[in-house]
Amino acid sequence: MRVVRRSVPPGPIMGAIVMSALAFTLIGVIIARSPYTHHNLEPEGYDRTELATLGEPASFEGLSLADPDHTTGDPLTDGRILFFANNCASCHGLTGQGATVGGDIDASDFNLSEFLQEVRKGPKGMPAFVEETLSDEEAERLFAFLEAIGQEGSD
Repeated sequence: MRVVRRSVPPGPIMGAIVMSALAFTLIGVIIARSPYTHHNLEPEGYDRTELATLGEPASFEGLSLADPDHTTGDPLTDGRILFFANNCASCHGLTGQGATVGGDIDASDFNLSEFLQEVRKGPKGMPAFVEETLSDEEAERLFAFLEAIGQEGSD
């Protein structure tokens, strides 16, 4: 009986070796050389290029959202602060125009008491904002903001 040996042509074997070597080299270089990996950590800290600045740094001139209890006396500005501080913009867009998660908030579609009811119960997956989270006075300021931006959009 004669045994037939089949040999694999060198093309696929060499291709696999070359691809493995290339992948290993690229990964090794990326890990070893990238400033965004742990490789750049030294005992004294990061070994990165110093940041360069052009001109003088500009100071922030605006309202901080760190304290949502901050009031300016202007219902529109206070409502804007509350809109961002309570993360309304993350679902409803920067001006309540609607986004991927939350729909358009058109203040002309409802009055203040209807708005307050919706905010308190949290419709369609929206979190419910109870009195302890958002007071009636804050809800009024938020509604005033939504009315104002609705009027701006209709002009």
